[in-house]
Amino acid sequence: MEIVNYIRTHALNHRQFKNLIAELDQGLPGDLPLHCTVRWLSKGKVLSRFFELLDAVKLFMEQTELSDPKWIMDLAFLVDMLCHLDRLNLDLQGKLKMLPDLVQSVFAFVNKLKLFKTHLQKGELAHFPSLLKASAQATGAIRKKQTARYAILVETLQENFATRFHDLLLVDPFNAETDCLKAPLVKDEAVAELEMIELSEDDRLKPVLRQGTLEFWKTTR
Repeated sequence: MEIVNYIRTHALNHRQFKNLIAELDQGLPGDLPLHCTVRWLSKGKVLSRFFELLDAVKLFMEQTELSDPKWIMDLAFLVDMLCHLDRLNLDLQGKLKMLPDLVQSVFAFVNKLKLFKTHLQKGELAHFPSLLKASAQATGAIRKKQTARYAILVETLQENFATRFHDLLLVDPFNAETDCLKAPLVKDEAVAELEMIELSEDDRLKPVLRQGTLEFWKTTR
Protein backbone atom coordinates (compact mmCIF):
# COMPACT_ATOMS: atom_id res chain seq x y z
CA MET A 1 0.00 0.00 0.00
CA GLU A 2 2.93 2.32 0.69
CA ILE A 3 4.23 1.71 -2.83
CA VAL A 4 0.79 2.28 -4.36
CA ASN A 5 0.32 5.53 -2.46
CA TYR A 6 3.87 6.64 -3.35
CA ILE A 7 3.02 6.24 -7.03
CA ARG A 8 -0.54 7.60 -6.94
CA THR A 9 -0.26 10.55 -4.56
CA HIS A 10 2.64 12.23 -6.37
CA ALA A 11 1.59 13.69 -9.71
CA LEU A 12 5.01 13.30 -11.33
CA ASN A 13 5.41 9.69 -10.13
CA HIS A 14 1.92 8.82 -11.31
CA ARG A 15 2.47 10.32 -14.75
CA GLN A 16 5.83 8.59 -15.18
CA PHE A 17 4.39 5.24 -14.06
CA LYS A 18 1.52 5.44 -16.55
CA ASN A 19 4.02 6.30 -19.31
CA LEU A 20 6.10 3.25 -18.32
CA ILE A 21 3.05 0.97 -18.60
CA ALA A 22 2.30 2.41 -22.04
CA GLU A 23 5.90 1.81 -23.16
CA LEU A 24 5.81 -1.83 -22.00
CA ASP A 25 2.74 -2.39 -24.19
CA GLN A 26 1.97 -5.85 -22.82
CA GLY A 27 -1.79 -5.58 -22.59
CA LEU A 28 -1.48 -4.51 -18.95
CA PRO A 29 -4.08 -2.50 -17.03
CA GLY A 30 -3.46 1.20 -17.56
CA ASP A 31 -3.05 2.27 -13.96
CA LEU A 32 -3.01 1.42 -10.27
CA PRO A 33 -6.21 2.23 -8.35
CA LEU A 34 -5.86 4.49 -5.34
CA HIS A 35 -6.42 2.66 -2.04
CA CYS A 36 -9.28 4.01 0.09
CA THR A 37 -8.78 3.18 3.78
CA VAL A 38 -12.46 3.83 4.54
CA ARG A 39 -13.62 0.95 2.35
CA TRP A 40 -11.65 -2.19 3.17
CA LEU A 41 -13.00 -3.98 0.09
CA SER A 42 -10.80 -1.69 -2.01
CA LYS A 43 -7.69 -3.30 -0.51
CA GLY A 44 -8.30 -6.58 -2.34
CA LYS A 45 -8.87 -4.77 -5.64
CA VAL A 46 -5.76 -2.65 -5.21
CA LEU A 47 -3.57 -5.66 -4.40
CA SER A 48 -5.00 -7.60 -7.32
CA ARG A 49 -4.10 -4.78 -9.73
CA PHE A 50 -0.73 -4.35 -8.01
CA PHE A 51 0.03 -8.02 -8.67
CA GLU A 52 -0.94 -7.63 -12.34
CA LEU A 53 1.41 -4.66 -12.68
CA LEU A 54 4.19 -6.10 -10.51
CA ASP A 55 6.76 -6.19 -13.32
CA ALA A 56 6.11 -2.54 -14.11
CA VAL A 57 6.28 -1.63 -10.42
CA LYS A 58 9.63 -3.41 -10.06
CA LEU A 59 11.05 -1.46 -13.00
CA PHE A 60 9.69 1.81 -11.67
CA MET A 61 10.75 1.37 -8.04
CA GLU A 62 14.04 -0.43 -8.73
CA GLN A 63 13.68 -2.46 -5.53
CA THR A 64 15.29 -5.90 -5.55
CA GLU A 65 13.10 -7.20 -2.69
CA LEU A 66 10.13 -7.10 -5.05
CA SER A 67 11.79 -9.95 -6.97
CA ASP A 68 12.03 -12.32 -3.99
CA PRO A 69 10.04 -15.48 -4.96
CA LYS A 70 8.80 -15.99 -1.39
CA TRP A 71 7.58 -12.41 -1.14
CA ILE A 72 5.85 -12.66 -4.52
CA MET A 73 4.11 -15.90 -3.47
CA ASP A 74 2.99 -14.26 -0.22
CA LEU A 75 1.58 -11.35 -2.19
CA ALA A 76 -0.21 -13.71 -4.60
CA PHE A 77 -1.68 -15.76 -1.75
CA LEU A 78 -2.94 -12.58 -0.08
CA VAL A 79 -4.49 -11.40 -3.35
CA ASP A 80 -6.37 -14.69 -3.79
CA MET A 81 -7.54 -14.90 -0.17
CA LEU A 82 -8.79 -11.30 -0.18
CA CYS A 83 -10.66 -12.10 -3.38
CA HIS A 84 -12.45 -14.99 -1.66
CA LEU A 85 -13.19 -12.83 1.41
CA ASP A 86 -14.47 -10.00 -0.79
CA ARG A 87 -16.96 -12.38 -2.41
CA LEU A 88 -18.21 -13.44 1.03
CA ASN A 89 -18.48 -9.83 2.15
CA LEU A 90 -20.50 -8.88 -0.93
CA ASP A 91 -22.71 -11.93 -0.47
CA LEU A 92 -23.58 -10.74 3.03
CA GLN A 93 -24.63 -7.29 1.81
CA GLY A 94 -27.78 -6.06 0.14
CA LYS A 95 -31.41 -5.58 0.96
CA LEU A 96 -33.89 -8.35 1.77
CA LYS A 97 -31.16 -10.60 3.16
CA MET A 98 -32.67 -12.98 5.72
CA LEU A 99 -30.69 -14.38 8.62
CA PRO A 100 -30.80 -17.97 7.29
CA ASP A 101 -29.32 -16.76 3.99
CA LEU A 102 -26.47 -15.02 5.83
CA VAL A 103 -25.78 -18.06 7.99
CA GLN A 104 -25.71 -20.28 4.93
CA SER A 105 -23.16 -17.97 3.28
CA VAL A 106 -20.89 -18.05 6.33
CA PHE A 107 -21.07 -21.82 6.77
CA ALA A 108 -20.50 -22.34 3.05
CA PHE A 109 -17.37 -20.21 3.29
CA VAL A 110 -16.10 -22.29 6.21
CA ASN A 111 -16.50 -25.40 4.06
CA LYS A 112 -14.65 -23.65 1.23
CA LEU A 113 -11.77 -22.98 3.62
CA LYS A 114 -11.64 -26.69 4.44
CA LEU A 115 -11.40 -27.44 0.72
CA PHE A 116 -8.71 -24.79 0.24
CA LYS A 117 -6.65 -26.27 3.07
CA THR A 118 -6.86 -29.78 1.61
CA HIS A 119 -5.85 -28.56 -1.84
CA LEU A 120 -2.93 -26.52 -0.51
CA GLN A 121 -1.66 -29.50 1.46
CA LYS A 122 -1.57 -31.42 -1.82
CA GLY A 123 0.05 -28.53 -3.67
CA GLU A 124 -3.05 -27.98 -5.80
CA LEU A 125 -3.67 -24.29 -6.60
CA ALA A 126 -6.84 -24.38 -8.71
CA HIS A 127 -8.58 -21.94 -6.37
CA PHE A 128 -5.53 -19.66 -6.14
CA PRO A 129 -4.87 -18.38 -9.69
CA SER A 130 -2.49 -15.61 -8.61
CA LEU A 131 -0.52 -18.00 -6.42
CA LEU A 132 -0.37 -20.52 -9.25
CA LYS A 133 1.16 -17.87 -11.50
CA ALA A 134 3.64 -16.73 -8.84
CA SER A 135 4.70 -20.26 -7.91
CA ALA A 136 5.92 -20.85 -11.47
CA GLN A 137 8.83 -18.51 -10.71
CA ALA A 138 9.90 -20.37 -7.55
CA THR A 139 11.86 -23.58 -7.08
CA GLY A 140 10.11 -26.80 -6.12
CA ALA A 141 11.43 -26.63 -2.56
CA ILE A 142 10.17 -23.08 -2.07
CA ARG A 143 6.76 -23.93 -3.56
CA LYS A 144 6.35 -26.91 -1.25
CA LYS A 145 7.39 -24.99 1.85
CA GLN A 146 5.24 -21.96 1.06
CA THR A 147 2.07 -23.89 0.17
CA ALA A 148 2.40 -25.90 3.40
CA ARG A 149 2.56 -22.61 5.32
CA TYR A 150 -0.48 -21.27 3.47
CA ALA A 151 -2.43 -24.43 4.36
CA ILE A 152 -1.75 -23.68 8.04
CA LEU A 153 -2.88 -20.06 7.60
CA VAL A 154 -6.11 -21.18 5.93
CA GLU A 155 -6.71 -23.69 8.72
CA THR A 156 -6.25 -20.90 11.29
CA LEU A 157 -8.73 -18.72 9.41
CA GLN A 158 -11.18 -21.62 9.30
CA GLU A 159 -10.87 -22.10 13.07
CA ASN A 160 -11.40 -18.38 13.64
CA PHE A 161 -14.61 -18.45 11.61
CA ALA A 162 -15.83 -21.57 13.40
CA THR A 163 -15.14 -20.00 16.81
CA ARG A 164 -16.75 -16.69 15.93
CA PHE A 165 -19.93 -18.25 14.55
CA HIS A 166 -20.23 -21.47 16.59
CA ASP A 167 -23.26 -20.11 18.50
CA LEU A 168 -25.02 -18.91 15.37
CA LEU A 169 -27.70 -21.59 15.29
CA LEU A 170 -31.14 -21.47 13.69
CA VAL A 171 -34.17 -23.48 14.75
CA ASP A 172 -37.11 -24.41 12.55
CA PRO A 173 -40.12 -22.89 14.40
CA PHE A 174 -42.54 -25.40 12.87
CA ASN A 175 -40.76 -28.51 14.12
CA ALA A 176 -38.86 -27.41 17.20
CA GLU A 177 -40.07 -27.60 20.77
CA THR A 178 -40.23 -24.37 22.74
CA ASP A 179 -37.89 -25.78 25.40
CA CYS A 180 -35.05 -26.14 22.87
CA LEU A 181 -34.14 -22.49 23.29
CA LYS A 182 -31.49 -22.54 25.96
CA ALA A 183 -28.40 -20.50 26.70
CA PRO A 184 -26.15 -19.56 24.99
CA LEU A 185 -28.55 -19.58 22.01
CA VAL A 186 -30.82 -17.06 23.74
CA LYS A 187 -30.42 -14.76 26.71
CA ASP A 188 -34.08 -14.56 27.77
CA GLU A 189 -35.67 -18.02 27.51
CA ALA A 190 -39.15 -16.83 28.50
CA VAL A 191 -39.28 -14.21 25.76
CA ALA A 192 -37.82 -16.62 23.20
CA GLU A 193 -40.47 -19.24 23.97
CA LEU A 194 -43.25 -16.75 23.28
CA GLU A 195 -41.60 -15.60 20.04
CA MET A 196 -41.24 -19.22 18.92
CA ILE A 197 -44.97 -19.81 19.41
CA GLU A 198 -45.81 -16.66 17.43
CA LEU A 199 -43.49 -17.69 14.58
CA SER A 200 -44.98 -21.17 14.42
CA GLU A 201 -48.41 -19.62 13.70
CA ASP A 202 -47.18 -17.07 11.16
CA ASP A 203 -49.16 -17.81 7.99
CA ARG A 204 -46.88 -15.56 5.91
CA LEU A 205 -43.75 -17.50 6.84
CA LYS A 206 -45.13 -20.98 6.16
CA PRO A 207 -45.53 -20.64 2.33
CA VAL A 208 -42.12 -19.01 2.04
CA LEU A 209 -40.50 -22.00 3.74
CA ARG A 210 -42.51 -24.46 1.64
CA GLN A 211 -41.26 -22.78 -1.55
CA GLY A 212 -37.69 -23.22 -0.38
CA THR A 213 -36.86 -19.50 -0.52
CA LEU A 214 -35.20 -19.80 2.86
CA GLU A 215 -32.93 -22.69 3.77
CA PHE A 216 -32.83 -23.11 7.51
CA TRP A 217 -29.83 -24.68 9.16
CA LYS A 218 -31.38 -27.04 11.69
CA THR A 219 -29.17 -27.82 14.62
CA THR A 220 -30.04 -30.10 17.50
CA ARG A 221 -28.13 -30.67 20.68
